[in-house]
Amino acid sequence: MAGFRRALQVLLVCVFTAMLGLGIISPILPLYASDLGATLVQVGLLSSAWSMSRLIFAAPIGRFSDRSSKKKIIAAGLLVYAVVSLLYVLAWDFTSLVSIRFLHGLGSAMSMPIAFAYAAELVPEGEEGRYMGSMNLAMFAGMGLGPLIGGTLTDFFSMSVPFYVMGAFTGLSLVLTMAFLPEDAQRQARVDRPRSSYGEILSNRLLRAAFVYRAVGALGRGCIMSFLSMYMSNSPDTGGLGIPISIAGMVLSFGQISAALLQQPFGVLADRYNKIYLTLLGGLLGAFGLALFPLANDAWSVLAARLVFSVGSATGMPALTAIVAIEGRDKGLGTTISVLQIAMSLGMIAGPLLFGILGDAFGLRPIFFIGGLITIAGTVAFYVLQKLG
Repeated sequence: MAGFRRALQVLLVCVFTAMLGLGIISPILPLYASDLGATLVQVGLLSSAWSMSRLIFAAPIGRFSDRSSKKKIIAAGLLVYAVVSLLYVLAWDFTSLVSIRFLHGLGSAMSMPIAFAYAAELVPEGEEGRYMGSMNLAMFAGMGLGPLIGGTLTDFFSMSVPFYVMGAFTGLSLVLTMAFLPEDAQRQARVDRPRSSYGEILSNRLLRAAFVYRAVGALGRGCIMSFLSMYMSNSPDTGGLGIPISIAGMVLSFGQISAALLQQPFGVLADRYNKIYLTLLGGLLGAFGLALFPLANDAWSVLAARLVFSVGSATGMPALTAIVAIEGRDKGLGTTISVLQIAMSLGMIAGPLLFGILGDAFGLRPIFFIGGLITIAGTVAFYVLQKLG
């Protein structure tokens, strides 16, 4: 039990610090790209490059982790994160920036899914929602505090400072991983177990439904990651709300932090109640939150919409993660979770590009309505697919 707690604590700290660094640059990266001459479509392509890299590398790395040292793979991914942090500052045009973003996706594929797989192998049966909710808490908390720090650093210093700070936090995470994370005690058992193919994983009705839910949901929500900070900070003359970037970062942070604080309580609910229904409810609440963004006219109304979206995320995410952890135990959790990461990457590739095209054509406001409709479609698809044998 002591070994389990130590490993989980290190994983929580590592996930938090890594996602904190990622969150720090999230509100300023679209603005950074714009300063280099990027159009809205190219800003969408910037997010898609990160997701494309995860799409290419997540499944092979996850499959490899089921036979190898998860600790070393996580550490290697964090090292890539740290190097990329410095490379961002050296970007001289959009092409170099999108190449660095692609490399950033590789680091993400090597660290975050494998950390979740490591944790999923450790959790006791029947408590998947609670402990995976804790991992989600660390992830959302890091992403929540990050935009607040990033926006403040940009306003008070310069746009390059957040990248250095991201590198520092990721470097700290790497040191903690190497020093305190034990080697996986179940490694030999995984080596002796037959490996499931990707097709075998997706033949499971719940995992197939979860795959579609994550893909379509990520597509629908791609407007938030790529364009919410621009929607808030752009001047009203260009269809924005004219909110200072520091306030925009604060709104993004509070939204993420609220989602983080709800992850563990809703994870406990997922252990007690029907995970399918909680996942469905989360999807519908998330879609409603997206549809509220175009109706906002100041920071407070954007925050209210973001909180509705956060409650949806907190309702559905622990339940869905628990489903994946339970169903993936016999199939190889590294492979299973990475396949679900592919689903998210597919949506995150298509979403920013789609919303970038729509944003260039119609402005930023309508894309959030469309994102809500797409999220509803993914939620309905999840309900139908999990019913099919």
